Amino acid sequence: MNKLQSIKKLLNKRSLVNFVGKHWELVLITILGLSVAWPLLRGGYFSHQDDLQVIRIFEMRKCFADGQIPCRWVSSMGWGNGYPLFNFYGVFPYYLGAILSYFMGFLAASKLLFLIALVGGSFGMYFLVSELWGKYAGITAAILYLFAPYKALDIYVRGALSESMGLALIPFVFYFFLKLITKPGEKNIFFYSTLTLFFFLITHNIMTVIFLPILIVWIIYWLFATKWKSVKIIVISTLLAIGLSSFFVFPAFFEKELVQTESLTRFELDYRANFISIKQLFFDRAWGYGTSIPGPEGGMSFQVGWPYWLLVGFSAVSLFFSRTIFTSKIRKSTKVLVVGIVGTFIVSVLMTHNKSTFVWESFRILQFFQFPWRFLSLTVFSASILGGFVIFSVKKKWQKIFAIIVIVSTVILNWSYFKPREFFDVTSKQKLTGELWEQQRRGAILDYLPKTALEPREAAPEAPLVISGEASVVDFKNRSNRWEFKAEVSELSEIHIPVYYFPNWEVKVDGKSYPSTHDNLLGRISVTLDKGDYKIEGRFKNTPLRTISNIITIVSIGWFIGLLKRKKEWQ
Repeated sequence: MNKLQSIKKLLNKRSLVNFVGKHWELVLITILGLSVAWPLLRGGYFSHQDDLQVIRIFEMRKCFADGQIPCRWVSSMGWGNGYPLFNFYGVFPYYLGAILSYFMGFLAASKLLFLIALVGGSFGMYFLVSELWGKYAGITAAILYLFAPYKALDIYVRGALSESMGLALIPFVFYFFLKLITKPGEKNIFFYSTLTLFFFLITHNIMTVIFLPILIVWIIYWLFATKWKSVKIIVISTLLAIGLSSFFVFPAFFEKELVQTESLTRFELDYRANFISIKQLFFDRAWGYGTSIPGPEGGMSFQVGWPYWLLVGFSAVSLFFSRTIFTSKIRKSTKVLVVGIVGTFIVSVLMTHNKSTFVWESFRILQFFQFPWRFLSLTVFSASILGGFVIFSVKKKWQKIFAIIVIVSTVILNWSYFKPREFFDVTSKQKLTGELWEQQRRGAILDYLPKTALEPREAAPEAPLVISGEASVVDFKNRSNRWEFKAEVSELSEIHIPVYYFPNWEVKVDGKSYPSTHDNLLGRISVTLDKGDYKIEGRFKNTPLRTISNIITIVSIGWFIGLLKRKKEWQ
């Protein structure tokens, strides 16, 4: 028995060694990824500006419990008045987080989401660039993408989980669509291309607007390069992804007039107050945890990073010079691709600078980006790919050495940025009670305030308020998408429910539809009742647009499953 166990251990060791030897690139990404994710592996929690991830996961899980799927209305936020957060704010990270929270709690789920967002995209970048230009180019691009200063800013300073998750997904989207075009008969590739685009579309609206035009150009380029042989499967995959995401995408974009969008562009959130300088982009190495205000005084770092912009320069040079270490075997089609990526880098950098003001003024949708420096996400993406191209452009005998030089210099120059300002010894229970809970309930209160509501100056009351007349209210229950209470009314009374109105809240009294208003001081739902005993209920209903969007998603799910079951067609 002992001999058998020894043999098994030896085989396991050999299997591990073989795996590491065969997939050393993935092992290296994992090790270096953990080296920048170490604050997420500690106990407690870490400081960041958008410290609302735990309550968002908590609210999503309440939607699960109440059967509000898809989740749109959250009852605890808006300082207890509720608002339509997930009708507009990217939902994928929080669906995933809510599922994870069943197994590890809310705090750990939040940290795991941050870890996935920080490290996950590097694997996608490796697959993408290695598919284009080989494993040394791929591993270089992956490490560049992992150690970009903007990634550290998003995770450890801003706490921008959804934006970071979008950056983690987009390399996979580009990779799987490339594979789908070159290998259209692969059912698994079709499955992954559709799902990754679907996840991306429901993750972060601004990342969608930034990257979708680039993805379209990417797809057209490869379709042209392959003589348009895969047009049909690309169209089907894209339509399916849009169909699957329609439950979120259509209401998010077409119902924005129902909320106070002007609050998203006010004062310090106005794009004109957040342009950055050439010095901040290319030369400033200072790192801080402040805010984004005009000029360098804000304390945030918006650097492209070393050696990123230098590698972009080298990539341009390598297109035109084939002497010494550079190879002369760069195909014309590859040059066209690289010129396009260099152009993407240049445009993304220009969009962060005030010289691009005329573009921002020409396209109204850009005003909702708030911060021009969000285009650094595209800068990082394109620079990482170009870094991989630089390795490819070097003669093969030098590629390994150059890859090591770039990787080591990138880690040394940028590793120190990947840490939060401070840690807190706190548990999930503490985060969801007391003052920490109140801070989250009133956080970002103006982001998606209904058009008919006013900003509250204090927390919503725990039960409905009798504004006029004489009545008593008991048994108030406020769930994610419905509320109820009983009222004993002695004389004609007006009662305000501590819930903001938003289309379509339906009110019933004793099981029958009942007229309600919301023209009071704060825009809360109110009812007027005559003398008697009543049971009053409210339920959050879908608008026609939301209903149609949900139907499109359901039909798309059926279509998707049906396509995957057709084995003979795929073969």
